[in-house]
Amino acid sequence: MTERGGLPDEEILGYRFPGGTYTIAHWENFLLTDCTTSEQLPDGLVHPVALFHVPILGSGISIAKLFEVCGAEGPGTVGLDGYDWEYFGSLRIDVPYDVQGSIVHWQHMADDKGNPYDAMKFSIELRDTTRAGELVARVTNSWRFRRQQATAAYKRPAEKTAEATSSTTRTPIPEFTVDSVDAQRMKTMAAILRDPYRVHWDRAATTEMGLNGRVINQGPLNLSYIVNALHAHGGAGCVRRLTVAFHRPVFDGDRVVAGGEIIGTEAFAGRNVRKVNVWLRRDDPTPNEIVVSGSALID
Repeated sequence: MTERGGLPDEEILGYRFPGGTYTIAHWENFLLTDCTTSEQLPDGLVHPVALFHVPILGSGISIAKLFEVCGAEGPGTVGLDGYDWEYFGSLRIDVPYDVQGSIVHWQHMADDKGNPYDAMKFSIELRDTTRAGELVARVTNSWRFRRQQATAAYKRPAEKTAEATSSTTRTPIPEFTVDSVDAQRMKTMAAILRDPYRVHWDRAATTEMGLNGRVINQGPLNLSYIVNALHAHGGAGCVRRLTVAFHRPVFDGDRVVAGGEIIGTEAFAGRNVRKVNVWLRRDDPTPNEIVVSGSALID
C-alpha cells in the first residue's frame, strides 16, 4: 500500500454513503442551468447535469468527504475518468428523491507513463418518493486519485483491442458553442456543488500547478454543453443515458464546441431510443482537440 491518507483499502471498496433525501429547489436549478449557458428548461424540468451534485449531496456524502475517504493529496491530484448516467424519468424541481449509494470499485493502477493512481468508482440511485420509490436515475462516476509513490500493487491496465467499425449512416446534430468559458460560472458551479477543489476557483492553485493561473472548468459543466446540443436536437428532457470519458481539462477563456452524430437505435428501459456519438472539442487555442467523448441515448 502507498503512504497516503484516507481509509485503508479494505474499507474503501463497499463504503456505503449514509443515504437521505434531496429536493431540487427552483433557485438551485435556475443557477445550475445558467452555469451551463443554456436557456431555462420548461415545465419544472431540472437540467440533466444536476446528476453530478444531487446524488452526492442527497446520499449524505460530499465531494470533500470523498476526497478524505480516498486520500486526495492536493491540487491536481484528482481527475475524472468518466460518467455513466441513466435517466429512467425526468428530474423535476420540488420533488423529494430518496438517494442511496456506495463506492463500487477501488483499484491500484498505473498510467501509460507508469505514474500511480487509484481508480475509484461510485454508484448512486435516485427514487421518487411520491411515486412509490420509482427509480428515476442512476449515476456511476469514475474518478482517479493520483499518487506520489507506487508499490507492486499498482499495475497498468490490459491493452485495449481495436473495435470493429461499421458503415452505419451518421446524422449530425446541431452543434452547441461556448465562445469563451467563463471563470465566474465556475465559481457559481463550485458553490452549487459544495466543491472545495481549488483548481475550479482559485488562480493561485493552478499557478502552483504550472497552469499560469487559468482555472479548470468542472467536468459536469463540460458535459452540460453536450446535453445542450442534445436538447437543441431532441428537445428538453430527451436524454436517457450519457456515457462519457474525459481526456483533457478545459480552462477559462477556451472556446469549446459540443456536437454529435446519430448512429442508430438501441433498447433502453423497455423502449427504443436513438444512439448518438457525442463529443466536446476545443477550437481555441488548440484547433479540433477532443476533450470529452462518449455516447448518449435520446428519445
